[in-house]
Amino acid sequence: MRSTSFADGIRTLQKVEILNYKTELQWSAIFFSVTILWKVFEKMMGWHGENITEHSKFSILYDGLFIAVYLFAFWDKRRSVGFNGFPLAKGIKFGMIITCIITLLSPIVQAITHQLISPDFFPNIIDLAVQNNLMNINEAQNKFNLSNYIMENMIGTFALGTICSLVLAFVFRRKEHHVI
Repeated sequence: MRSTSFADGIRTLQKVEILNYKTELQWSAIFFSVTILWKVFEKMMGWHGENITEHSKFSILYDGLFIAVYLFAFWDKRRSVGFNGFPLAKGIKFGMIITCIITLLSPIVQAITHQLISPDFFPNIIDLAVQNNLMNINEAQNKFNLSNYIMENMIGTFALGTICSLVLAFVFRRKEHHVI
């Protein structure tokens, strides 16, 4: 019986074409890391605790960070394809692959955020909503919980990722050059 070598494993991956998506996987990992670092930053700024009233005001900054990561990803991808071109369809595909990967990773981000980085976030935001008469306790508990945040984050990530993908694919498009 023949043992499988590392090289055989790499050849198998190439056949499955996973390595063809190296840039997409790399930028998805970067996006994941940046998001976790942002959540730590939010916690350090007190936006999950003593300054929770500021959370919604400053969370819009994360959208700018989201867009910046996509911008750098598109720039990197277009630079890597060189004169082979980066037509609109390839740009959309590139962006949507990243979008799908980070959407699938978003429950992990939410779990890390709310179970490890900031386990007091939900009790704090529920208290804020109830004390300011924005919601009663049941409404607040139904809105501010891990399950709801996972769903909202997946929808938001997919929506913003799709918009970024379409816009940046248009901005970074470059016609393919065919060599005769």
